[in-house]
Amino acid sequence: MEVMDSLIGGLAGLGLGIGLLLAYVIRQRRILGRMDSLDAENRFLKGEIDRSQSTEKELRKDLREAEIERTEKATLNDELHRKLEKQVIEQEAAAKRMQERFENLANKILDQKSAKFTEANKENLKNVLEPLDKDIKAFRKKVEDIHEKDLSQHASLKEFLGNLQRTQNQLSEDARNLTTALKGDSKKQGDWGEFILERTLEASGLVKGQEFTMQDTFDRQRPDAIIRLPEGRAIVIDSKVSLTAYERSISLDDETLRKEALGEHLQSMKKHVNELSEKDYSAIERINAPDFVLLFVPVEPAFGAALKEDPNLYQYAFDRKIVLVTSTTLMATVKTVANLWKLEKQNKHANEIARQAGNLYDKFAGFLGSLEEMGKALRKATEAHQKGIGQLTTGSGNLVGRVEKLRELGVRTKKELPASFAENLTDASEKQGNLVLNEFEEDPAENDSKPSVEG
Repeated sequence: MEVMDSLIGGLAGLGLGIGLLLAYVIRQRRILGRMDSLDAENRFLKGEIDRSQSTEKELRKDLREAEIERTEKATLNDELHRKLEKQVIEQEAAAKRMQERFENLANKILDQKSAKFTEANKENLKNVLEPLDKDIKAFRKKVEDIHEKDLSQHASLKEFLGNLQRTQNQLSEDARNLTTALKGDSKKQGDWGEFILERTLEASGLVKGQEFTMQDTFDRQRPDAIIRLPEGRAIVIDSKVSLTAYERSISLDDETLRKEALGEHLQSMKKHVNELSEKDYSAIERINAPDFVLLFVPVEPAFGAALKEDPNLYQYAFDRKIVLVTSTTLMATVKTVANLWKLEKQNKHANEIARQAGNLYDKFAGFLGSLEEMGKALRKATEAHQKGIGQLTTGSGNLVGRVEKLRELGVRTKKELPASFAENLTDASEKQGNLVLNEFEEDPAENDSKPSVEG
């Protein structure tokens, strides 16, 4: 009996030892599994740190290179400014000399005697003005080309430096804002999302107040942003930040709880899509927008996590006339809009140039018409002048011949008739001289009433 009890006691002790051993083995396996999981997570986090450090090094390198390039371009810009100022001074002096030359030439032409201003003179004037007009146009085009080139280079450099400075400021500001937004404050998340949206639109080349507006109110609806398109069209953008569940998911170690948080994050995204779809901004006539709205998600990793949970999220939103965009995809879209505005402005400038060219042509045609009328008037004056000269110097008993005969008869004078008039006179016959003398002898009173030929 005692042997039996001892045997039973030994078996019980053995079973207890085996049970404790099994419990210990199971516990060790769990610990090892947990350690493997922690080790894998540790390696993943270490890889993230390494990648972040590598990215930081690359950014620092890019920043140094950008600073060097900025310094070089600033030096180049100063040199270009000096050259431009020198060229402007030289061109203004050349323009002044050309203007003086033109004025002197015009005055010289206008001062010509009316007797010599004939059709040939008009043609000569045109021959002089046409080359001069070509020279002026060529000079003006050269000045405009140089000025446009310098402005383009200066604007490009200024835009590059401005974008670099804005990017640096935005990185610092975004880091601070993101830290606050991730704390679960929905109001701050919304404000931060609108801030990122505005910065993205400006970085894409659009001008606030002209090519896009923020927080406009329409019939108790207020979209976050409206991108204005040429011809009065527009695109509506709403910013939605859904980070509360996402922030919780990345801080959880338990995979089940993490999965639940990601599910909540996905449902929050879909809720934003449904709410935005119900607003129907396209029905507001003052906006004149198409029947779809852009939903801007500023945090791309959060959007990527939701898309990973539901790969059909894009289609889900598109079926409700919502297009999901992030900073990257929105910038590509807005760049297209900026190019449309650029083309619109170029077309307006081309139309203005064509209009001014037409006005210039009309002015020039009017000037030539005035010259032609002036030539006609001068020809008529020349004809009247020649006719008057003919009446004075030709014909029997012409006045010039008669007064010249008086001088030949001994009348005392202080001056002589101009040679051009004397040459037109024919030798007066003795009979004509006697006729003049008889007329003066027969009517002395009449002779006294005639004006003196002196002067």
